[in-house]
Amino acid sequence: MNQNYIEIIGYLGSIFVAISLSLNSVWKMRWINLFGCAMFTIYGYFIKAWPLCIVNAYITIMDAWYIAELTRDTSCFQMDSLENIGDKYFDKFYKFYEDDIRSFFPNIKYETLKSSETYLMFRNMIPVGIFSIKIKDANRAQILMDYIVPKFRDLKFGAYLYEKKSYFFRDKDIKELEVITNVPLHEKYLLKLGFKKVKHQDDKQNIFLKELI
Repeated sequence: MNQNYIEIIGYLGSIFVAISLSLNSVWKMRWINLFGCAMFTIYGYFIKAWPLCIVNAYITIMDAWYIAELTRDTSCFQMDSLENIGDKYFDKFYKFYEDDIRSFFPNIKYETLKSSETYLMFRNMIPVGIFSIKIKDANRAQILMDYIVPKFRDLKFGAYLYEKKSYFFRDKDIKELEVITNVPLHEKYLLKLGFKKVKHQDDKQNIFLKELI
C-alpha cells in the first residue's frame, strides 16, 4: 500500500481514539474507540509494528464485546413522581446537573418543574434523569423536559418511555405528545424516537409531535 495512505490510516486512528476519550456516552465511546483501534491495527500491520498491531486488535475485540453486551442490556427502568421523591433530593439532583440541563432546556424554569407533573427517572435504581409533562387538553400533553444525564444517553430510556412504557400515557388517555425546542441535539434525539417536526412556532423554536398507538 502507498505510504501516504498508510500514514492517513494512522492519523485517522489517532483522531478517533482521541475523540472517544472525550465522550461521556459509553455507547458512543466504545464505537468510536473501536474504529480508531481497528485503524491502528491496520496501521501497525502495514508498518510491521507487531506490538501496536496486537494490542489494538485486542482492544478492538474488547470494544466489540462490550458493544454486544450493551446491546443485550437488560436494565430495569423506573420512574417515580416528585411528590414521592421529595423536594430535597430532587433539588440536589437538579443543581448537580443544572448547567447540562439548561444546555438542552434553556427555557424551562426550575419552578415550572416543581409545579408540573414531574418524575425522576431511574435505571437499575440509579437516578438518571428528569421527565416532566403538562396536560394540554383531553388527549394531548406537552413534554416540558426529558433529560438524561450524559453517562446514560443511549436512547434506551427514551425507547422504554415512548414505546415499552407507552401505557404511562395510555392510562392518562394521552394520544399525542408535543415538544417545543430550538436545541439541535434535542431535535436530533426527538427525531430518532419517532417525533416529527411539523411547523415553526416562531422564528426561534420548532414543534415536534408524536402520535401514540
